[in-house]
Amino acid sequence: MGSGENLSCSILNNAGALCEDDFGKFVQFFRQASPYIAGHRARTFVVVIPGDVVMQQELLQTLVSDIALLHGLGIRLVVVLGAAPQIDAALEELGSSSMFVGGYRVTDAAALEAAVQAAGRSRTAVEQFLSRGPSVPVFRRHAKGETEMHFGPALNVVSGNYVAAKRRGIINGVDFGYSGEVRFVAVDAIRRQLDNENIVLLSNLGFTAGGEVLNCNTYDVGLHASIELNADKLICLHLSDVTEMRLPAWLPLSRARDMLLQRLMGHVSTASIDVDEADKLRRQLLQDAQPPPANGNSNNNSSSSSSSSSSTSSSGNGSSSSSGSRDCLLNLDLWTDTGFPTAVAVAVVACTKGVKRAHLIDARMDGGMLLELYSRDGVGTMISTDFYEGIRKARTTDMEAIQALLDPLERTGVLVKRSTEELRLQLPNFTVIERETKVMGCALLLPLGVSPDGQRVAEIGAFCVDVVFRGTGRGDSLLDYVEQDARLKGMDRLVLLTTRTADWFMQRDFRLAGPAWCSELLPAARRERINPARNSQLYVKELAPLNDKNRQKPGTRIGF
Repeated sequence: MGSGENLSCSILNNAGALCEDDFGKFVQFFRQASPYIAGHRARTFVVVIPGDVVMQQELLQTLVSDIALLHGLGIRLVVVLGAAPQIDAALEELGSSSMFVGGYRVTDAAALEAAVQAAGRSRTAVEQFLSRGPSVPVFRRHAKGETEMHFGPALNVVSGNYVAAKRRGIINGVDFGYSGEVRFVAVDAIRRQLDNENIVLLSNLGFTAGGEVLNCNTYDVGLHASIELNADKLICLHLSDVTEMRLPAWLPLSRARDMLLQRLMGHVSTASIDVDEADKLRRQLLQDAQPPPANGNSNNNSSSSSSSSSSTSSSGNGSSSSSGSRDCLLNLDLWTDTGFPTAVAVAVVACTKGVKRAHLIDARMDGGMLLELYSRDGVGTMISTDFYEGIRKARTTDMEAIQALLDPLERTGVLVKRSTEELRLQLPNFTVIERETKVMGCALLLPLGVSPDGQRVAEIGAFCVDVVFRGTGRGDSLLDYVEQDARLKGMDRLVLLTTRTADWFMQRDFRLAGPAWCSELLPAARRERINPARNSQLYVKELAPLNDKNRQKPGTRIGF
């Protein structure tokens, strides 16, 4: 947040004190981040740190410091540590090597020993960084008492045999030795640790019912953990492989699935993937990604998508509820064969299986996780269910459905009654929500012209969502879509006129501006059409300035 222009004054000086010139930025950040701080508290996040990030000690230390901060802000954290490069390095020291087939290492006895050592080193490094206590002089500034303070490790970190695995066995003539596939994670045991405010560390190691240790794929562990814990977020840290894809800040799940399927079918044509396997993957991707129920619960911080049941989900008591064959979506071999970065494929599959959000964040960006989670636009790529599914501009054939939505509100006086002719003329300015060919919501965006203070103004009216859809977040999606449409059309201000309380809109940053008939915030022509006797109140929302980052068509980004 520092300006970068004055090297003598960064936000925090060498003594840890806040620079006075940056007081305003510091306060502004906290105010802007406060909804996210409240929204993320008590949520469960699974963070996957691949081995090529873990082996960079300075980078790992920075990331772990941010993880400690996330924990301090009340997030329940499961951290999955990779070790592939460390295993390679250990084998090289022994004058040995191993090969990969698909997404899995062929693990002989030497490679298994290297995997165990690498997992131990990675875990110890993270535990070391998380054990660093607070600065006593800084802490005393806000602490009671005059006695000397003594601190133990700053955070409690736990690890154990939480990952149940089985041998991969021999596949297409290749004996994978001690390589394992994850069967399930010990959900109840992990949740007990999270309830006790511990950070849970998982590694590349899994354990069999016969007492064997197996070397598993880190992303396989992270994928199972996020699905079976019903995590609110899966966060995959990455380096250049994902960055080079230049993914957008928000990738709707439908588009992400299409991207995966396109790559998948392309590899079928090159015969690197069996046609039957590809078709099975395609059908399961489309089958598992079901739309949320119309009457599902939602809140402002998470999507209302329901969790699809996974054939590999844990029953929580240490036994798998798998029906037998392994879920093909969780087979990393197939996704690796497409040449797609594993982090991206895993993020898409996790969301398909019910994880609410998946984030891809460049590990090299200082504070990347904090910026992604606690700022409006973030710095990485978020994959989630499509907030704008079914939202489109109204058509002539929607007239009757829109009238049916508005009629109850017009009869009770909530909305001013429109004639059929008025509605027909305004139809091009309507946006609707459609589900299974039925219009379930609508909103009118009517440009009004320029106000006396020089702002281009548009009015939101006829905003209505069918009672069946209320509580699912569709109203938020519709309002967000209309706001984006208004900004792209050059509007500076949105207004709403109503005789009823507008608490819902005020929670979405509209402010009460008093009686509409005399307000200078409206163009004169609009004021002249207002009946003062009706005493409509004006609610106003100033739109963020249009720039290259938000100059996108409605429905392609979340908010401004």
